[in-house]
Amino acid sequence: MIQILAGITIVFFLPGYTLIAVMFPRKGELDPEYDVVYRVALGMGLSIVIAIVVGFALNAISTEDHGYVSAGPLWVSLVFVTAVFFVAGWFRGAYPWLGVIHPTLYRNPPPRTVGGVAIPGHSNERQVSKLVLERECWQNELKRCAERTECTSETRRAYYSKRVEVARNSIEAVNQELDRLTKGRV
Repeated sequence: MIQILAGITIVFFLPGYTLIAVMFPRKGELDPEYDVVYRVALGMGLSIVIAIVVGFALNAISTEDHGYVSAGPLWVSLVFVTAVFFVAGWFRGAYPWLGVIHPTLYRNPPPRTVGGVAIPGHSNERQVSKLVLERECWQNELKRCAERTECTSETRRAYYSKRVEVARNSIEAVNQELDRLTKGRV
């Protein structure tokens, strides 16, 4: 019974879950409310994919005399892959609870970033995200209006030139607000 549970866990859960921890080391990074549900679901799906890829790899290196696609080599390979993902996740700071075992095992997760902008704390994360999205919208508007300033109608050219100026001013204002928030002067 224990062997069956261990086999199901190593094939259907652990490799994918540890890979998700490598890709998304901070809690709440996938979703603020249902992060654990997403991690478990994605972990189960990725574990099946990893088991299939490991099986293909073992089949590719097997010969006619020695077949490697059996329980032993598959088990060892999946445990090895899981251990590699676990160490990579630890290195990225996905397991801060290891600091309880020994303080030297504690690692901080990487800082939060939104659109390449580092966020110093959780308090203004939503505001920074909103500003980054607003800046992207204004950049798209600037690009769209800049293309249309080359039209033949004088009134349309004047209208789109005015819109280009408004978009540039808005982008500058958003950039100043982002600088203020990310430097900790909230």
